[in-house]
Amino acid sequence: MTVINANTFLGGVVRNNKLVPSVSANDLILSLKTLAGTDPSATDPVYVRIGDTVRSVTAALSVTKADATNWANLGSTELATKEVDLFAYLVWNTNLTPDAVDIFWSRIPYGRLYSDFSATTTNEKYAAINATAPAATDECVNIGRFAATLSAGAGYTWTVPTFTNINLIQHPIYETRLLSYAPVFTGFSSGPTVAARYQIAGIKMYIDTVTTAVGASDAGTGTAFTQTIPFASLNVSGGILYTTYDNSANKASGLYVTAAGSRTLTLYNSASTAWTAANNKAASFNGWIWI
Repeated sequence: MTVINANTFLGGVVRNNKLVPSVSANDLILSLKTLAGTDPSATDPVYVRIGDTVRSVTAALSVTKADATNWANLGSTELATKEVDLFAYLVWNTNLTPDAVDIFWSRIPYGRLYSDFSATTTNEKYAAINATAPAATDECVNIGRFAATLSAGAGYTWTVPTFTNINLIQHPIYETRLLSYAPVFTGFSSGPTVAARYQIAGIKMYIDTVTTAVGASDAGTGTAFTQTIPFASLNVSGGILYTTYDNSANKASGLYVTAAGSRTLTLYNSASTAWTAANNKAASFNGWIWI
């Protein structure tokens, strides 16, 4: 890789680049191409500024993640079969021989060092890198975003949509679109029907749950009310339930709280009292959680 003086590099973080996501044999492939749609070469390189140094990519560069793994927890009950937004990164990988630019994707948009990500394949902060992982202190840069879907079940097969300027972004971006997910509830014999959406923006996640049909409170565990979310909370956080419905009656606003490291919200009705373990209940709310 050729190293160029950063002071001579104008025009943004990356130049002459194009992200090309694709699926082959149910495997997800993210490739870095030139604007002409070909592999980078010595005569037609891709340039990227990582930290204070501009690097050049002069050979084919891609990362493949095969089916049959719950990559980044995208095959969870909440997200399986749901289209998600994934962020593309380039990293100066000092564990390659020789040091070189490498490519990966992740669900989080805010990574600056490789240590910001998880090496666990099923973790929601996983860095989907090639076989040789970078050093913890290796610098990386967000270069775009693309959409993909992982199926449910042990097959965990990949699909991608027809790409447009909405679901494939060819420049650094630090938020997802407003996406949908399927919460898992406890405290019900028959769960509510909800329209649940989320958006990741930097290090925060916005969640919005609107109940469209109430659920039946379980006679045994109905005093509790929990709901899962797409990302674990970074620390203890909470907010206001703007609509609560308990014992088949409307109630005043309540609270939702999530513990540090938890993907489960605990919901409380008015006055933070226990829910009634009979009849119907529901809650609707929106707010931000640190991730």
